[in-house]
Amino acid sequence: VTTASEPAATSSGSDSGSTPGLADGSLAVSAATDRPIRVAVVFGGQSSEHEISCLSAASVISVLDPERFEVVPVGIDRTGRWSLLPGVPAVTAGGTLPAVSGEGEEVLPVRSATAPTALLSAVDVVFPVLHGPFGEDGTIQGLLELAQVPYVGSGVLASAAAMNKAHCKAVLTALGFPVAAWVTIHQRQWQESRHAVEAAVEQVGWPVFVKPARAGSSVGVSKVTAPEQLAAALEEAFRHDPLVVVEQAVQPAREIEV
Repeated sequence: VTTASEPAATSSGSDSGSTPGLADGSLAVSAATDRPIRVAVVFGGQSSEHEISCLSAASVISVLDPERFEVVPVGIDRTGRWSLLPGVPAVTAGGTLPAVSGEGEEVLPVRSATAPTALLSAVDVVFPVLHGPFGEDGTIQGLLELAQVPYVGSGVLASAAAMNKAHCKAVLTALGFPVAAWVTIHQRQWQESRHAVEAAVEQVGWPVFVKPARAGSSVGVSKVTAPEQLAAALEEAFRHDPLVVVEQAVQPAREIEV
């Protein structure tokens, strides 16, 4: 848990026991010291990994001990609207992945002693389960730092540096860590000088992986084994980010998940 300099503010009120986090129709926090820790699990978001975030949030909530933690599910729809929800949307019977509809009570990601919908005044800690931009890139972490609310995960700098693959590689290289050879390509470079880009990738060596620099998971990622496949892979990556990393494939390789 990354903790800001001051704990989350609290105000008096009694829990209604109906919707998580609500007290007398508001988000006021009980003054009782023996209550479970109130955790806002934030999911959804505006990135292309919206649905995956919802699945991850459901997994997180399923393992939180209800005797120790009171979960406040907060969904962010694709437009950026924050809503208090009764739970995480589930996969439909037809197999459609879950998404935040924004139909719940709108809450504001701020602290306030008087506003009933000021979410960050009503919780003890925030657990961001947001994937991709506006979730893993230091933006929501900066918001929580400004609000002086404790949160789970890496801080602003670590989140931002790790999210941008080009910057992350530069930092690791500067610190002496071995990394796979790579080249960073901006969409404008590809549009204005394709031959120069193709020559730079040729220097990296085949096969390569083409990745959006600031997307998460495997979204927009392609493995390219020959020059004639490069254009399609770059165009796919540019759909998600105007900045792309092309890196040498590590062979043989093992994928290790921590």
